[in-house]
Amino acid sequence: KTEDGTVHGASLLKESVVLKLNGGLGTGMGLDFAKSLLKVKGNDTFLDLTAKQVISMRKAYKQNVRFALMNSFSTSDDTMAFLQKYPDIVSDPDLEFVQNKVPKLDKTTYMPGDYPANPKCEWCPPGHGDLYAALEGSGTLDKLLEQGVKYMFVSNSDNLGATMDLDLLSYFAKQDYSFMMECAERTNNDKKGGHLAVRTKDNQLILRESAQCPDEDEDQFQDISKHRFFNTNNLWIRLDRLKEEIVKNGGFIPLPMIQNGKTIDPKNDDSLKVLQLETAMGAAIECFSKAGAVCVPRTRFAPVKKCNDLLLLRSDAYVVTPDSRLVMNPVMEAAPKMGLDSKKYKFVQALEAATELGTPSLVDCTALKVDGLVYFTRKNIFVGKVTITNSSSEPKVLPPGTYTNCTINLDAAPGLGAVCPKKMPTTPIEGQKPGTSGLRKKTAVFMEPNYLANFVQSTFSTIKTMGADIETKTLVVGGDGRYFNPEAIQIIVKMAVANGVNRIWIGKDGILSTPAVSAIIRERGPSYMSPFGAFILTASHNPGGPNEDFGIKYNVENGGPAPEKV
Repeated sequence: KTEDGTVHGASLLKESVVLKLNGGLGTGMGLDFAKSLLKVKGNDTFLDLTAKQVISMRKAYKQNVRFALMNSFSTSDDTMAFLQKYPDIVSDPDLEFVQNKVPKLDKTTYMPGDYPANPKCEWCPPGHGDLYAALEGSGTLDKLLEQGVKYMFVSNSDNLGATMDLDLLSYFAKQDYSFMMECAERTNNDKKGGHLAVRTKDNQLILRESAQCPDEDEDQFQDISKHRFFNTNNLWIRLDRLKEEIVKNGGFIPLPMIQNGKTIDPKNDDSLKVLQLETAMGAAIECFSKAGAVCVPRTRFAPVKKCNDLLLLRSDAYVVTPDSRLVMNPVMEAAPKMGLDSKKYKFVQALEAATELGTPSLVDCTALKVDGLVYFTRKNIFVGKVTITNSSSEPKVLPPGTYTNCTINLDAAPGLGAVCPKKMPTTPIEGQKPGTSGLRKKTAVFMEPNYLANFVQSTFSTIKTMGADIETKTLVVGGDGRYFNPEAIQIIVKMAVANGVNRIWIGKDGILSTPAVSAIIRERGPSYMSPFGAFILTASHNPGGPNEDFGIKYNVENGGPAPEKV
């Protein structure tokens, strides 16, 4: 920051344009729409907040701050439709230009990949290094120069920390750079990302990406004491000098090619193995003799590459400023280190399910590690370093409460997975054939192991063979409230679910009279929900109690008692 930076920067806005790279679908996170349309804070998406930032700056400086998007063939339609809610933004005829597309290459033959199941998967954008070719090829670069635009600030649409900073704009102009890269100090979390370096032979700034690093040099590449700065992908470009370089090189900017191994269908790991040929826009730093770099705080770098990042931004660890910038909560010294299980939370859909009841509080958290699939609520508060484990195969809900510097094991907690039926060996029991009023015995007999279960399973086995639609229709259960009624209902419900019943109507407190059950079967609900039958727990006028009688009978879908054939 300089004394006159903001004032000087504001005077340069009329010669500037803000460009967001918006070509990504976020397929690595399980998305099939523009990543910028993902909700990041409340109901606001990345694109909402970006649009609001531009509108806020236009109002603050009383001038039309130029804004543009580089969309891809996959994101253009969705993005432009979404922006209709911002007429001041979408009315600009120069709002978007679309980057190129290239075929994915079969990893074995190097020929274009073939995927008849979804031909759209055969194509991909050639990386954000395509910026320069797309600017030139679409005519956007010439149009901007004709309008007197000299300075372009470029950043990724999922990095809400990257805003048009007037001090940086002023610095870029005063240094007379042709190209400037915003860098940040590397940490162990950044060691696999591209870093800034100086080429020994000519002292030229260059960008090294991990995909370009030989295996034998990997340790050196990741040495954060040697290579201290990483590329945030926030770039400042002098458009007139970019045009000069394009002309000098015969119509393009020469960038090193990157081969990315993928599957042709990002959601199908078994689909054809392909190569995506890409370039990185930051690599252009080596093409400009007057190139520079500036070290910026981490607040300028808040991208969402994984569900770790998304959960952090959605939590109270980040807040939205009045001018729609997303910044770290001012009460925090540093953002917590996030470690969500990379397999369980690979896709956004898994995170959405895990936070359906609310996002946990992370404002006082220093590190969160989650192993296994855990569901949270807004009443989960994490303080300090917290580890949560669930080694079971089903989701577990973390109970509400404050968790401070602790490790929580949820293995023994109730799960949310599918109910797993158990098969229990049994043998026929003498005397279980029901009469016209069902089966009646002493209560103690019904309480014997498997006695009631045998009768219930026999009924389900019979009605299924006779074509009863137990999966889509409804089972009714109730009784006259005698001794053992609640326990009997639990047995019936568990066995019904194990047999495939998906809907059960139970009388309030387990009580339903026989006439009421018949009426419900005949009258209750639309046709697709109508009952296929009912278990009625009653011994009619016989006395009830632990030493008295208990009974059960099954009524069929017409509301009457089961006929002899059942």
